[in-house]
Formats: sequence, C-alpha cells, structure tokens
Amino acid sequence: MAPHARNLGASAALVGVVVAAYSVTNLFGNLGAGFVLDRWGRRGPIILGLAITALAVLSYAFVRSPEQLLVARAIHGIGAAALTPGAFSIIGDWVASDQRGRAMGLAGAMIAIPAMIGPPVAGFLRDAWGADSVFFLDAAVLAITLIAFAAVTRGLPYKAARRVARSAKDEAATPIGRLMLSANVTLFAVTIGVGVLVAHLPLVLESQGESAARSGFSFAIFALVAILVMASPIGGASDRLGRFIPVLVGLVGVAAGLALLGIAESYGAIAVGMAVFGLGYGLIFPAATALVTEAAGAGRRGRAFGIFYAVYSLGVAIGSAGSGRLAGFYEEPLGLPFLVAAVIVLVAVPIVGVIRRQPVAR
Repeated sequence: MAPHARNLGASAALVGVVVAAYSVTNLFGNLGAGFVLDRWGRRGPIILGLAITALAVLSYAFVRSPEQLLVARAIHGIGAAALTPGAFSIIGDWVASDQRGRAMGLAGAMIAIPAMIGPPVAGFLRDAWGADSVFFLDAAVLAITLIAFAAVTRGLPYKAARRVARSAKDEAATPIGRLMLSANVTLFAVTIGVGVLVAHLPLVLESQGESAARSGFSFAIFALVAILVMASPIGGASDRLGRFIPVLVGLVGVAAGLALLGIAESYGAIAVGMAVFGLGYGLIFPAATALVTEAAGAGRRGRAFGIFYAVYSLGVAIGSAGSGRLAGFYEEPLGLPFLVAAVIVLVAVPIVGVIRRQPVAR
C-alpha cells in the first residue's frame, strides 16, 4: 500500500495517513460491528462486509489520487470490521464448550497461514504484473468467499443459536466481567509486543546488515511456529487444562521471546526469539478467544468479539508508535523496545492471575 500511495503522488506524511486509515476505521468499526452482529445476526453483516471489502479492494486499482486512495482505505476498514468478530461469533455459537479451544486454534491457524503466504505472493505479483494485479486477485478471492459463505450459511438462523449442550444455567453462571477482562488484558499486552516486532525488528536487522528477505523470513518463523501450535493438539490445551493455564504460560513465552530479541546479537538468536514468541502466541490465541466466547451469551457475543479485536488493533498501534519513540530517545541500545515490551507482557501475568481469582461478577 505504501508504494502504491507513493506512485499516486502522496507525500511521506500522507503515505502514513493512507496506510493507517484502514486500522483507524477498522478499530472503531469493530466496536459498532459487535452491536450489528448481535442485533441482526451473523450472516447478513458478514455478507455485506465481504461485499464492501471486495469493492474497496477493487477500487484501489482505479483510484487516481492519494486522496481517493485514502477514502477507499477508510471504506475498506469499515467494511472489514464485521468479518473477524462475526466469524468467531459463529464458531462460539455452534461449537460445544469442551471443543472451543481446539476450534479457536484452528481458526487462528487459518488466519496465520494467509498472513504468512500473502506478502510474498503479493510481492511476486507486483514485480511481475504491477500493483493492480494484487488488487484484482484479492478482490476475486473476496468475491468467491462471499459466494461460498452465502451458500454454506444459507440455513443459518436470523438470530444466533445456542448449542443444546450449553444450557441457560451454564450461561447464567458465566463470569462475564472476569473472563472479558482477562482476555483483553492478555491481548493488549501481547499485541503491544506484536506492534514492536512489526515496527522495530526490520530496523534492527537492517542495522545488522541483514537483507529484507531475512526480515521477512523472521516473521515467517513466528507465523509458522504459531500455526503449528494452534493447529496441533496443543491448540486445544485449554479444553483440557482450563483457559487460564495456557494464557499464563503463553504470556511468559511471549515475554521470553521479546527478551531474547532484546539481547540478540546474531540472526540465529533473533530466529530463536521469534520462534519462542510464536510458541507463546500460539498458546494464547485459542485460549483467549475461547474466554471471549464464554464471556458472553449468544446475544452479546458479537459485541464481545468486536471489543476484543478493537483491543487488538489498539495494542498493535501503541506498540508500533511506542517502539519508534523509544528508538528515537536512544540511538545505541536497539534492543530496548523489545525489553520494554517484555516487561509489559510480564506485568500482565500477575494481573491476569489476580483477575482469575476474583469472585464471579456479572
């Protein structure tokens, strides 16, 4: 997106605004999408969101000024806001409680796989046929997904249905405030670390004389390890051990990975740090999303996931911006942003532990 904005004549400052426009509108859209998903069900908002997203991505190929691109990016962020909360709400509606960790792990792996293969495929297409080919392919994939989703979910009821196995008594006993707070504190701490990785790791590798390809490979290591954990039986550990044990162990793993990155002096050490980070993330994501699923009944699950993914966007944004500020204050200690992020994640461990032991409150 940044090269595309530059090719349209955007200044350096406007490029940043264009890139950030999606995240900003998506963050606020997530909050609003939750109410829509709970009021009008899952199917309609997801179909509408896919249609808007496909048209917005397609419009990238036809805009002729950075201002037009900015508008398209903003619409894209709003259109996509219902997709992930809606999809995870459907999983929560239809998967039994003793299988949710496993189901959320598989869903997380399905997110991570395209996130790993998409960038190199897009780079190849852009080099071979230009940026427009990326947008055309992306829009086509979204259109196909829309058709497939509409066909498969034709029998989905207007209102979100509860599984028979989950009784009204079970739902009434759910500690909504405690579970939601635990999941969001965990996610916020972890995504601050993700934001630091995205913004700062390429700069560290560049300072060490590593290529852009090495930087991309580092993120592939993180994604691959997270995928293997989430897609394996480990991803369902929270179904057997409870949600909090994988969350707490995962937080320690994420903090350890960030600490390793903070003291790494070779590419091998950085690769190990990314692998450890991926291991912790792979443990956390299925358990945290299962916590959100159990934090609210079917009538409020859309809002719960809307808040959850808004927190995700906020954490990444704070981590990215904060790492830049720290790097600007200190020129020599390149590992400082990683170490600060590691401390933040470690602080979340006792906080989540204390929340875990609080009395049930609705």
